[in-house]
Amino acid sequence: MSDNQRENIIKAASEKMRLLGIRSVSIDDLCHDLGISKKTFYVYFETKDALVDALLRHREQDVIIEVERKNKGKHIVDLLLGLIKVLKDLKDVRQVPPLLYDLKKYYPQLLQDHLQRLKLINRDIAARYLQQGVQEGFFRADVDVEVTARIVAALHQVMMDKMAEAQNHPSIISDTKIAMDIFFRGLISEQGAALIQSKLNAKS
Repeated sequence: MSDNQRENIIKAASEKMRLLGIRSVSIDDLCHDLGISKKTFYVYFETKDALVDALLRHREQDVIIEVERKNKGKHIVDLLLGLIKVLKDLKDVRQVPPLLYDLKKYYPQLLQDHLQRLKLINRDIAARYLQQGVQEGFFRADVDVEVTARIVAALHQVMMDKMAEAQNHPSIISDTKIAMDIFFRGLISEQGAALIQSKLNAKS
């Protein structure tokens, strides 16, 4: 059994399902695109559900790798400003991605499991960056990192749940910005507030 072949199947499925949704992509389609037989496909995945689960777990690992790659060596202020920029870039998002829509409608348990794993991943990432912020003097020294990280993860899950609830979701970005503003104002130290203001002034 080849790990490369398994990765190729997951990659092909991810690309097609991201654009078309899960229901619109058949196992026959994937086998045709990859030039493999259905017998070969079933060596790696017993069912389409098993493929979707593997796809989601693969995307979770990609999240971890990408966060590490983009944020390695950055000051906590730059990380926070980067998050703000991401929210601004998402201002035109209005439609639920086909993959997420199909997950909610046809694979609710897989979606629930995926979101729970993402919540744990986000909690761990948040805890690491909160601790970094405390050490750099950006966040208050008395911040309870573990509890705060759980709140950050919960806020992220609320945003994901809202995205899965409706085709149109123009309030998601504005709601998240408000939540972030309230949340971080309670965490940032006086030194941190002055530092982020100087960064914003430099960018304007």
